[in-house]
Amino acid sequence: MSDLALLMLLFFAIIIGYMLGRYCYQKRFKEHRSVISKSYFIGLNYLLNEQPDAAIDTFINALDITDDTIDTYLALGTLFCKRGEVDRSIRIHQELLARPSLTPSQSIKVQLELAKDYMCAGLFDRAEGILVELISHNHEFKYDALQQLLKIYEQEKEWLKAIDVAERLGRHQKPIYSKTLSFYYCEQAEQHLDKNNRVAAHRYIKNAFGRDKNCVRASLLMARMDYEEGRYRDAVKTLERIAKQDLKYIPLSIPLLELSYANLQNVKGLGAYLSKCLNEKPFSTLILAMTDLLEKEQGQHHALEFLVNQLHRQPTLKGLAKLIQLQQVMGQEKYEDSFNLFRVLTKKMLDLKPVFSCGSCGFSGKKMHWQCPSCRAWGCVSPIEGIEGE
Repeated sequence: MSDLALLMLLFFAIIIGYMLGRYCYQKRFKEHRSVISKSYFIGLNYLLNEQPDAAIDTFINALDITDDTIDTYLALGTLFCKRGEVDRSIRIHQELLARPSLTPSQSIKVQLELAKDYMCAGLFDRAEGILVELISHNHEFKYDALQQLLKIYEQEKEWLKAIDVAERLGRHQKPIYSKTLSFYYCEQAEQHLDKNNRVAAHRYIKNAFGRDKNCVRASLLMARMDYEEGRYRDAVKTLERIAKQDLKYIPLSIPLLELSYANLQNVKGLGAYLSKCLNEKPFSTLILAMTDLLEKEQGQHHALEFLVNQLHRQPTLKGLAKLIQLQQVMGQEKYEDSFNLFRVLTKKMLDLKPVFSCGSCGFSGKKMHWQCPSCRAWGCVSPIEGIEGE
């Protein structure tokens, strides 16, 4: 259905709602029927001639606001907003608010929609002003207002304010917001860690674990702190705990784990952990880490044999690229051009492929996001598995 048809349908719904609202006052309705009919067709004419602003004026001025019509007006505003015509949606809601006949409940409803308009337009200060006022009173739309305010603070990266709002929301739905709160605390921790404010960073990491004991991001931040402060054993312990927290995030822990074991000069410890994880889930990151370890400790032939066996079990482009690299190092000069060609081709294929994807909406990209840029869900993005990923 076209946008024009949808708009016409909505305006018909307004008229029907008006008529239902006036059903008990049939006599009065009859007295005004001709006026309403004339206004309706004037508005419809404006609409057909693609003059939506004039149509809005006509329809709003022609009809009273009732419980039957208010939702249809709001739906009309939502339609304009989705079409990208936020200014018209704002106008509808502002004109509705100017009506003295609005009940307190209707006024709150319209204010909430106006705040959403401002958010859609990027006018977060205006939206925040409305929402802060709305949450200062008890009413049926308070929970919705808190959720919208939380979206603003996430967008603006005002994590302390987001924590405050999420705490209030968590009183109603604690399991949902506990996980979200752990990510907010991690955001605060990372900011302080980047500024070398380690006491505050440690406090926020502890808060994150308090909300979600299996928070992988908090473990990665804690391990980073331990490593940077020379506590390599603690870093190893924290990183290896990730395998129990959420198996699919093991690949994120490997680079720092290799560095920590290297500083401890404990090659056997690293090998044992990699072998254990490979038995549970042969991620390509684990396969490549073990291949590098074998190459350093036992030589290229052992590394190549291990890699070939693993690729039979878990074929991946990353593994193939490593195989070509090893064979190129070990191969004869007459095959150099062929190896170079294979290496370049696999590199180009890998460069074109996303590395992470969102389990909630399917978003994919090269960079790890703890909050999905598309659906805004927390903790749903993870390394891609399969031949093109892990």
